[in-house]
Amino acid sequence: MAFKVCIISCGMIANEAHIPAYQQFSEDYEIVAVSDINEMAARDTAERHGILHYYTDAEKMLTEQKPDVVSVCVPNAFHKEYTIMALRHGANVLCEKPLAFCHSDAVEMFDCAKQAGKVLMACQSMRFTPDRLAAKKFIDEGGMDEIYYGELSRIRRRGIPTWGTFHMKKISCGGAFVDIGVHMLDALVWLMGNPAVSAVSGTIMQNHKNELGSLKGSGALTGKVHNKRTFDPDEMDVEDFSCGTITFETGAKVSFKVAWAANIPEASDIMLVSKKAGLDLPSGRILFDERGERLLEMKNCPYDTPYFGHMYLTDNLRKVLKGEANPIVMPEETINVSKIIEMFYLSARLGREVSAAEIG
Repeated sequence: MAFKVCIISCGMIANEAHIPAYQQFSEDYEIVAVSDINEMAARDTAERHGILHYYTDAEKMLTEQKPDVVSVCVPNAFHKEYTIMALRHGANVLCEKPLAFCHSDAVEMFDCAKQAGKVLMACQSMRFTPDRLAAKKFIDEGGMDEIYYGELSRIRRRGIPTWGTFHMKKISCGGAFVDIGVHMLDALVWLMGNPAVSAVSGTIMQNHKNELGSLKGSGALTGKVHNKRTFDPDEMDVEDFSCGTITFETGAKVSFKVAWAANIPEASDIMLVSKKAGLDLPSGRILFDERGERLLEMKNCPYDTPYFGHMYLTDNLRKVLKGEANPIVMPEETINVSKIIEMFYLSARLGREVSAAEIG
């Protein structure tokens, strides 16, 4: 029998990523209902994807449909509320990134999942590029020893999201760093083996709110956004550029820069350095180990969609629920990422480095 699925919030990521991913594995998932406080969005989404039920009240949907799995696709500020609601209704949850903006919220959410005996996974969908999967295999098989330095860059030339509320702090909680930077941060922490964070220094800026690009260039990768909200640059009160450093308890140091818009080339780059070898991604170059410079052995992605990461996640989740696999995004990794996010924004606000001890 297929797992019953409900979707909370019917924006771009639900329509273009979550719903197609569940439908890819229709032998194990059946989407029974969607909900959105905007009735037109809920109705249109249900009709577009052939889903029988739609609601404007998520709790009513959970009560009536009793789903096995819920995708929480609401804006960031509401992740905790709807995730805990779904868990308490007996559902396993796949929550969009970032799961939480502070360490204590992330801990509370995973504690709730544990008490309910349910799976909670953050939708960190960008671990699954061919270069990052190959890099993880190379590291886990001993290709690198302890990583002591890293860099990440996630740059859009002109890519401020213009179809929703990404640019409004009260709804999205932050800007470029938590929208696109969190994917790189998660991938880097995962590749490094999830070392505990020691200190973070961060800076945020806003420079290009009136210089907009295409839908595809700003994250709507299929170029499709239904029920698009009108973008008002005067509403924008989050960063379009961020940079800083992260220090881990191992002594490793990471420098980063993240931008929705900047006058530098676009990038989705990670570099890692250990005594044994270095790695450059996405090129897949192994740098200067005992065998000399060469390329990682990368496999082609099996999914022909820009949102292939959601396919990997929903595939993993069904295997976890059937007892065939462990979660590919582990709670302790997500909690660590949430802690770094909290420290980053506190550092930016205070104008100084923040230690892990300062947030508990």
